Amino acid sequence: MAKTAALVIAHGSPDPDWLSLVESAVRQCQSELPTRVAYLGGVEGRSISDEWKRLEASGAKRIVVVPLFASAGSSHVTEIRAMLGLEPWPAWETEQVRIPVRARLLWCPPLEDHPLVEQIVSQRIQELSSDPRKEALLLVGHGSDLPGGQERWEKLLRRMTFRLQNRYAFPAAGYATLRPDTLREQALLLAEKGDVLVLPLFVSQGYFTRKAIPARLAELPYRYNGSAYLPHPLIADWIGQSIRTALVTDLFTKRSVYEHGREKTVEMGR
Repeated sequence: MAKTAALVIAHGSPDPDWLSLVESAVRQCQSELPTRVAYLGGVEGRSISDEWKRLEASGAKRIVVVPLFASAGSSHVTEIRAMLGLEPWPAWETEQVRIPVRARLLWCPPLEDHPLVEQIVSQRIQELSSDPRKEALLLVGHGSDLPGGQERWEKLLRRMTFRLQNRYAFPAAGYATLRPDTLREQALLLAEKGDVLVLPLFVSQGYFTRKAIPARLAELPYRYNGSAYLPHPLIADWIGQSIRTALVTDLFTKRSVYEHGREKTVEMGR
């Protein structure tokens, strides 16, 4: 195998359709590197540890890690970083374990509000909107109950809400999270300003988009189709672009963390 490889890390799910969407996006990412997918849980034999060992055993000396998660505020992103030795072990209880990392690690930021992600959300708005002047925008993220997580989620949601409101001239716009649960309260406030368009910021459809969000909005007037980022083709573009950016950044900046006398990690951002 080539000395440089890529590892896309996703949450995982017992739903084969969910997994198929992730695998399909990775196949379409047009990266020249050997690229594998690992899951935080729920997929036997495809854990982060399993896939990391496979890449190192095949000869990979440098591995680009692409976390396919909506926000750096996700507790799962913190867990993955701790597993790979990028930050201290989380204070909360977790079933994850540390991974002995020998290869040089290039860490990419999660999806956040990357321009390609914003294009996806913008397209979802256009699918729901008929007249922005009479509508209100409500972005919904998972959120976090853990220290630091909610602050990162809210920074992301504020940035996207501000830009999208300005782009479409919505008279009102806001954001909500499921943890802590602010969704119904925000929807009620925005309903006074116009027809509420609800946009979920989730990687793929699942329990939260199909059940949790509609349940919290029961009997309220709103427009919603439950679309997530996948299977939009721009996610494949984002994966490929993340890998290329990591390699170029490594080449030109050599931002490294030295551990035990050798180069270990290159951080592209969080």
